[in-house]
Amino acid sequence: MPEIVNCLSFDIEGFIESNSESFHIDEKYLNKAKENYEIENNTNIILDILSELKIKATFFFVGRIATDIPSLIKKVAFAGHEVACHNYEHLRIYNLKREEFKKRLTASKKEIENVAGKRVVGFRAPDFSIVKSSVWALDILKELGFLYDSSIYPIGIHDVYGISNSDRFIHTLPNGLIEFPLATIQFCKKSIPFGGGGYFRLFPLSLTRKFISRINQLSHPCMLYFHPYEVGPIIPNVKGISFYRKFRHYYNCELGNERLKLILQNFKFTSAIEVLQQKNLIINEL
Repeated sequence: MPEIVNCLSFDIEGFIESNSESFHIDEKYLNKAKENYEIENNTNIILDILSELKIKATFFFVGRIATDIPSLIKKVAFAGHEVACHNYEHLRIYNLKREEFKKRLTASKKEIENVAGKRVVGFRAPDFSIVKSSVWALDILKELGFLYDSSIYPIGIHDVYGISNSDRFIHTLPNGLIEFPLATIQFCKKSIPFGGGGYFRLFPLSLTRKFISRINQLSHPCMLYFHPYEVGPIIPNVKGISFYRKFRHYYNCELGNERLKLILQNFKFTSAIEVLQQKNLIINEL
């Protein structure tokens, strides 16, 4: 059986904007210059790792980076990675009105494409916020020319996101858009998330390896995702948050670089568009 090629993706945003809707953040931490410095430096670490290991990945950029750090998008595109969209700002879709979302997404797609010099065909919602109440967003994605989405977490155990009865593997949605779900494993008839963000930081590497292997044995690729602050050395220290929040958002970040390398050396990875092209689901679109 041929070796399965998994997808490696990064949601390019700052730590503060990433968590702005998760817990209260004092105004003293809201500094765009510092956040952009954090994003750029941490993403450069990611690019160095990928260059060293000769791996291509998908980078989901919040659109405001096209204005604030255009050189970073250009650098990612020039290195041959896929440039994709993470909406204009890191705001949950189900808290936005349809026209507001469409306006922001249109601007984001256009600005990222202009900077990258490449067509943007992939999308991921901030905080995976395409849920049952916001599935209308999928039709807007289709209307604006996106070819695939990677926003739906096929789980029912999270307080913010998830559609429990959604297909766990790559599938075509009723409107023709391709859905590339985040990686899950079945346990006691429930889908358990793994292989990205806090799940990757929480689970022992041996368990993550076992889960990836199990999915690959079923002939399916895994979609893994990370944030720059989970790989690079710069992460703001927000004081005064609960122990639960500190554990949930900081645990194992300092080991992210090393842990990511170990996983990348154990399996084959490439960008989402490459995986979908290999499966003949998207043909000659970039």
